[in-house]
Amino acid sequence: MNILLKRFLYRTIILTLVLFLMGWALYSQVIPQYNMPGWPFILLFFFLTTNLVHFYLLRIAEKDIAKFSTHFMVLSTLKMLFYLFVALGFFLASRDQAKLFLINYLVAYVAYTAMEVAEISHVVKLKK
Repeated sequence: MNILLKRFLYRTIILTLVLFLMGWALYSQVIPQYNMPGWPFILLFFFLTTNLVHFYLLRIAEKDIAKFSTHFMVLSTLKMLFYLFVALGFFLASRDQAKLFLINYLVAYVAYTAMEVAEISHVVKLKK
């Protein structure tokens, strides 16, 4: 397995564990009345999609760094639309927990996206 992929996988596992523990502490100790049972599933969803997209981007970067920017922008747009459709689907299916879901979804989105952008920047710097 590629060292960059191992590094990213390790970091996403750590991020997922930290977010899971923070969510557990928050919902079991601080605000149990707002318990979000779907939090682990949100984390799993972002963990899987982020790692799959990153794997694909690493393959593109290894083959042709010149085409990387175009692939990155297209894939980021498609991923964002996919995330939007998933959030919208949950919102329409379960309006009673929609606010709590969207807050948790946004937290996970920001955390995973920030880490992915930082790692992609690192990869691009290495490839130049």
